Amino acid sequence: MATLQGVRVLEFTHFLAGPYAGLVLADMGADVIKIEDPDHPDEVRNLAPLDSSGESLYFRSLNWGKRSVGIRLAAPGSHGVLRDLVASADVVLDNFRPGVLRKLGLSHDDVIKVNPRIVTCSITGFGETGPYTGWPGYDYTIQAQAGVMGLAGEPDGPPTKAGISYVDHSGGLAAALGVCAALLERERTGEGRHIDLGLLDVQMSMLTYLAAWNLNAGVQPRRRASSAHPTIVPAQNFATADGYIALFVGNDGMWARLAALLDDDVLRDARFATQAGRRSGATTLCDRLGDLLRHETSAHWMHRLSSAGVACAAVNDLGGALADPHVAARGLVGGDAEFRHVGGPVMSLSGGARADAPRLGQHNRLVLASVGYGADQMTKLVADGVLGGD
Repeated sequence: MATLQGVRVLEFTHFLAGPYAGLVLADMGADVIKIEDPDHPDEVRNLAPLDSSGESLYFRSLNWGKRSVGIRLAAPGSHGVLRDLVASADVVLDNFRPGVLRKLGLSHDDVIKVNPRIVTCSITGFGETGPYTGWPGYDYTIQAQAGVMGLAGEPDGPPTKAGISYVDHSGGLAAALGVCAALLERERTGEGRHIDLGLLDVQMSMLTYLAAWNLNAGVQPRRRASSAHPTIVPAQNFATADGYIALFVGNDGMWARLAALLDDDVLRDARFATQAGRRSGATTLCDRLGDLLRHETSAHWMHRLSSAGVACAAVNDLGGALADPHVAARGLVGGDAEFRHVGGPVMSLSGGARADAPRLGQHNRLVLASVGYGADQMTKLVADGVLGGD
């Protein structure tokens, strides 16, 4: 049985962080019902690139495994439908700005009157308190605000964003974790709770050791060439004959194995046997490593170094990462011939094969039938403009 089988999630989300949180829950077996207003659907349903049928690949990548109900949220009669869905649900998940769900009568204070066991989770840029509450917050801007963009890039270049939308993805993961924890708490107390999750909160938490260095020792990390680690040497990218390899020598034993493998007079220098010595001689050491590594391919070094117990990886492009044999062996790319996608983040808890992303309103009748609506009621809701979509 899937881990979250029997858990119903009403998802009022758009773009990335909220949909990814819902995807994680769906992949672990939850029945995630995406609620969209047919007049104001998730903006990324039309975001390029599109597939051959005109569907957004962005949308499909973030919404597989879910069901869709199209409800015009401002239409007379919509509140009763939403109330009935809330009564059947375990979780309400949203990533609107603070106050939007309250205007719709779907705040935590509203929904617990219908279902005292409900868990609500609101993902916002800056949380629901503080001077920035209500400001729009996107992955790009949170990377900047959290100080992370200022740490990335070459020393003489401009600040650089991460290559993926990691603020949104990590925020979605944190939201899914919070929901699971709140559901576990509910089993003890019988009561739901509200989760106020700010994307900035998650990023500040992820500063961990960098924050501790700054707060306790006044260290201000600077950008370093070749993506070098601020204290561990060697831990950076090196050019090879056909690309780059990322090398991370995390301890003295690993350095001893690397030096023995390369069998080089410069690297045998006794001062490099300790991390402190490697830091003090970083320029000499890394220049020599660069000279040695550039004459063979990344695959050559991957095989030799990994076999010797030295942490390394070829710097793949996206296609190379997706085609990696280890990725295939772990089943990290799924889907079918019509639509392939990466799986959820905890494959050992995945519920298995999941349906494709739904068309807007595709499951109106199935979902409403599950909460007691008959065919005549649903026909009237369509006629009244409450239900929409397919």
